[in-house]
Amino acid sequence: MRRQQLNLLITTLIILSSSCSLTQADPQTCLINKGCSTYNATNLSNFYKNLKATLLDLQSKIGNENKHFATAQSARGADPVFALFQCRNYLSNSDCSACFAVAAAQIRNCSAGCNGARVIYDGCFL
Repeated sequence: MRRQQLNLLITTLIILSSSCSLTQADPQTCLINKGCSTYNATNLSNFYKNLKATLLDLQSKIGNENKHFATAQSARGADPVFALFQCRNYLSNSDCSACFAVAAAQIRNCSAGCNGARVIYDGCFL
């Protein structure tokens, strides 16, 4: 009888410890709102260079500095790009970076050449 109780206790502890160690990543990338400007940049080539530089700068700040908030800008030429990104503070660093990647891709998918955009997810906004 005592051996059965010990086996039951050990089995219960193994099940509980294995279920407690399971974690699930959730970058919370459910799109809540998206907006693209109806105005276009005057020099698309320059604008896209600025956009790329700005998004790379944000990505670096979010990923390398483990921040949940960052701003960046690239103002070369006539079509500057200014950006602000923020994750919810309870997201892990990897989930924050994943949310940024989804948001940046969505920003790039706005109408070709539009000079302003925003995307809001349940875990972050850009």
